[in-house]
Amino acid sequence: MKTIEGVELMNLRAALVCATAALLIAGCSGQRVADETKIADDVTRAVYNNDYAGTVKNFDDTLKGQVTRGQVGVISDKLHALGDYQGLTEVKSEPDYRRYTFEAKLTNGTAMVRMRVHADGSIAAYRVDVPAATGLPTPASAASAKPK
Repeated sequence: MKTIEGVELMNLRAALVCATAALLIAGCSGQRVADETKIADDVTRAVYNNDYAGTVKNFDDTLKGQVTRGQVGVISDKLHALGDYQGLTEVKSEPDYRRYTFEAKLTNGTAMVRMRVHADGSIAAYRVDVPAATGLPTPASAASAKPK
């Protein structure tokens, strides 16, 4: 076996292969988180803009069937009460379960965004928790309010 500076060439090759594989895995996982952040940001911007079609664009069929235009509007109003939308920051990641938590930054406060995605990238669950101090009705109370 050939040696370079006392290291067997075969061991050097194995080490290089392992190092390359580790870098590829790390690179792929970093890209995956970036993708989830972009997806969550796109949906949150759509909610903020009261854009129903943009909100549900990447939702799976089950989730699409559970979201109404009225719910998107109520959450949009709550976000607007906190000021201009400035983007998301990831605060928790559970990649084994494909669950992610983000903090949505607005000029006058924050909201928590929680999302779960399928392996194909479609959104299985999405939730925005806005502080109750906005004084606006919650989606549940807005849905149950009787028209006058």
